[in-house]
Amino acid sequence: MSARPLTIEHLSVTYGNGFRGVSDISFTMDHGERLAVVGASGSGKSTLVRAIIGLLPPTAVVTGRILVGDDDVTVMSDRERRRLDGRVIGYVAQDPFAAFDPLRRVRHHVREAWAAHERTVSESDIDIGLERMGIPEPNQRTRQRPHQWSGGMLQRATTLAATVHDPILTLADEPTSALDTEFADIAVELLRSTCSALLLVTHDLALAGRHTENTVVLHEGRMIEQAPSSMVLARPRHEITRALIRAASPTPRPTPGSTLGSTPGSTPGSTPGSTPAVDASGSIVVSADNVTKSYAGHGRRMHAVYDTSLEVRSGEVVGIIGPSGSGKSTLLRLLTGIERPDGGVVFADGTPMWDSGATPNLPRKGFAMPIFQDPVGSLDTRWPLWRSITEPLVLSGTPMNRRERRDRAEAALASVGMHDIGVDRLPGSLSVGQCQRVAVVRGLIAGPAILAADEPTASLDVEAAAVVSDMLRGAADGGAAVVVVSHDEARVRSYADRVLLMRNGCVQEETR
Repeated sequence: MSARPLTIEHLSVTYGNGFRGVSDISFTMDHGERLAVVGASGSGKSTLVRAIIGLLPPTAVVTGRILVGDDDVTVMSDRERRRLDGRVIGYVAQDPFAAFDPLRRVRHHVREAWAAHERTVSESDIDIGLERMGIPEPNQRTRQRPHQWSGGMLQRATTLAATVHDPILTLADEPTSALDTEFADIAVELLRSTCSALLLVTHDLALAGRHTENTVVLHEGRMIEQAPSSMVLARPRHEITRALIRAASPTPRPTPGSTLGSTPGSTPGSTPGSTPAVDASGSIVVSADNVTKSYAGHGRRMHAVYDTSLEVRSGEVVGIIGPSGSGKSTLLRLLTGIERPDGGVVFADGTPMWDSGATPNLPRKGFAMPIFQDPVGSLDTRWPLWRSITEPLVLSGTPMNRRERRDRAEAALASVGMHDIGVDRLPGSLSVGQCQRVAVVRGLIAGPAILAADEPTASLDVEAAAVVSDMLRGAADGGAAVVVVSHDEARVRSYADRVLLMRNGCVQEETR
């Protein structure tokens, strides 16, 4: 047997601004080993992966050694690294949207996994691989561009591309963040079966328990615990690990009439940095009456939402679950006026949202606010955080000078545990999970009548997910109508008043 797939010796990474991403980390991986790396957002998980794959910024200083087999990748040139990419080191990126060229079709991206190594692949082999990953009608769907796919579908296509060469080591950075449990297990099993060693970065502790033998826990760039996964979950040694496990087991929200207390942390209207929303009268804020939405492609139309009706009232959280590609995100866009239905009517405060004009008729500026599934892409890369966060306030007519906007942004970031994130930072300096929290506070800050959140906790560790869930619950308790799309049913049920199941573009079931 050859040398170990991965050996890390006293690895430290310091970014150009002096921030220490990881500090003095050491561990090894054997052939056949599946290792989970867990920790809060900003704990160093993605920095560790980027150091191994060679995706750190040029100004980052790396000390220590990273051995993949017998090769020390820290001293390799870019050209030498490229011969390892794909064949020796497989990589599933954390952000499925950023992994795709928006100008090319999805099929090009998948085929590139072979073309990059001057190999050819038949169209049928691509289709078979995608069908195995649960992508329906792959021959037609892969001729679409990335924005026409859900995040979960893109994640599955990226997983396929990362496994085609059976690499020695596969690095999977949150490869299931947009997938439901069934497809998450399928994706990880594919990764397990196509490499000699799998390093799985995840915030899903249950997934780590099902699919890995060993777990490393990071906190503030340091390794605080390393043990068999079953032991870490059952008998964690460190308090940080125990806190992560507690946060990973949300309690279902009490049903109406229950004598239990309210969801912890959901004090009505208490979200720091936010403006009070509408009163909690229970009136219908937005409704859809037999709406249908389809998209054209290659001589045919594909229904994303079909003959669906829904009412959302002030003061409630409506959760929408279902498989990737079932129409959840499209329904959100219809409810907020981002897209116009092909058939049926969407009402905002009882008034039809669309007439013959090109823009929706909304009762006021800031009436509807989306939180998009792609948190990185939803933030302007050129703007400091304070500008992105407070832009909804300015657009809704609130007069504010630069100092006031910065102060409001600081308060909003503090409300989601980001006290140490400077408001002058750019989105590119944040992790995906940190960008997600910025997107959430931006969505809440102007007190929208309806808040539509698409996978708002998908990129977050369990503690941050609990904070964001409490924020969404607090927005509803303050009077807003909140609609949340998520694959994490347990998390949604911990704060939603009712949960809808979507399949094939239709709402098929409602539970409370």
